[in-house]
Amino acid sequence: MKHPFAIDNYMNSLFRSVYKDPFTVATDRDSAIAVCEKIKREAERIFALDKIPARLKNYKIECISETDRGTFVQQKLAVTYCEGLAMPVYLLIPKNMQTQSPAVVALCGHGYGVRQILGTRKNGKPKILPFFDEYQKQFAVKLAEKGCMVAAPELFGFGEMKLEKDFKIPFYSSSCKTVSSHFLPFGVTTASMRILQAIVCADILLQQKKTDKNKLGIMGISGGGLTALYASVLDERFQKICIAGYVNSFKTSILRMWHCPDNYFPDVINTGDIADFACALAPRVLVTESGKKDPLFPIDGTLPAIEKIRRVYALLGAEHNYTADVFNGKHQVHGAQSFKILSE
Repeated sequence: MKHPFAIDNYMNSLFRSVYKDPFTVATDRDSAIAVCEKIKREAERIFALDKIPARLKNYKIECISETDRGTFVQQKLAVTYCEGLAMPVYLLIPKNMQTQSPAVVALCGHGYGVRQILGTRKNGKPKILPFFDEYQKQFAVKLAEKGCMVAAPELFGFGEMKLEKDFKIPFYSSSCKTVSSHFLPFGVTTASMRILQAIVCADILLQQKKTDKNKLGIMGISGGGLTALYASVLDERFQKICIAGYVNSFKTSILRMWHCPDNYFPDVINTGDIADFACALAPRVLVTESGKKDPLFPIDGTLPAIEKIRRVYALLGAEHNYTADVFNGKHQVHGAQSFKILSE
């Protein structure tokens, strides 16, 4: 017998009662652009990067190591971007890099940090990765091998950027739960901090002499896909965007099952669903990667999201700039379309 005061029905009805599709009024190019612009303005309020405490206007960047990895050189930078806060950023520089080459910010997903997309051990040396690591496919390395300069930051709460106490527990654990709770009283979220990291990495790449400023890309998987999406909504310098293992609906993914607390931020559904924010990227180049067997972002939520994105891109006359890569796999990077598009 169900408990008469159980809150399940109320919680399950929230999305339906609050969400209003912002693109119902988009019937032509001008009306679609107006909705996209409104979503971008709302994203500035939701993520409130201006509220991040002790944010620095001028970063301090120090190269602390350099490793020859065959086809590219890997530099490890210490980047101080808030007072008392530095992040490691790995800069992958192809040896055959041409003048005006594409550059990509690469954002890892949940696991043990940026090393999963670099394919390295703690000492920085290359590692033959077991199956545990395979969902991220070392995509930062793959992009560097295709001629892209890559900036791969350790995202806040992962890997080397954890709370001191969390370095004493299993290597694949994170500090997401604690920092996601502790940020809320300050009016920011873990997502806000990671979005700022992506934007700082864009600044670093655009300072490089050989970077083609018209071909700045960003790619993320899972939680990194979340960061890539919203960073691109906020920063239009990202001209090529790949979101892997994230485009879906809140009701069929984030609100259907347990997800890490870093997936949640206040008041987002009053502005739009995940696909609505992806639509706001039009007419820029966008690739979405979705596995048919992804249990975290199920295909029944992915396919309607893809159709909505296609419709909005079509209204802007930019159908050719959107690629939906739906593949026969699980929650993982695919790369079949994204690596080529980001490196062109």
